[in-house]
Amino acid sequence: MNDPGPFPALSNGDAEANNILLHASGPADARLIDFEFAGYTHALNDAVCLYVPGPAWMTVGDPITTGLADQYRRALARGIPEAEDDRRYGFGLAAACMSWALVRLQRFAQLDARPPGDRSRLQLVSTLEAAARTAAGHKALPHLTVWGRRVATRLRRRWPDADQDFADGATFPPYRSRH
Repeated sequence: MNDPGPFPALSNGDAEANNILLHASGPADARLIDFEFAGYTHALNDAVCLYVPGPAWMTVGDPITTGLADQYRRALARGIPEAEDDRRYGFGLAAACMSWALVRLQRFAQLDARPPGDRSRLQLVSTLEAAARTAAGHKALPHLTVWGRRVATRLRRRWPDADQDFADGATFPPYRSRH
């Protein structure tokens, strides 16, 4: 991620859904807000929020079936043609998602000290599994993918309250809030 190759981009540094301002009526005119983390970074860091839960979310939707994945990639390729290369794009996206999961895993000691039922534990498991699923889907970072799945499995055992089925659309619909 520190060597973005052809993918450096100016980012607000926090592309989560709660950092986009939309008007309730009139034409769609989305505005990014919240620029305290702004800077040049790997462009695919902004795509992470499409695949992996951010701080406010327990789950995210499936960006492939909703078409968001293709829309993001096409828009990125207009400015960075290398985004059309499946290998480069997949590796960069997998690295960005796994990097985010590792950043979130740094909170382990804090979450481990929380009482059973704390939603942040569920979110960490969901984050690790979503990052591993994204990497596997792009056939990138296989060893890190296996590691992410193993850590999620161990957390499910350590925290029985976090051993839940995130695929259950009734319990965990897309963009389920963490709180």
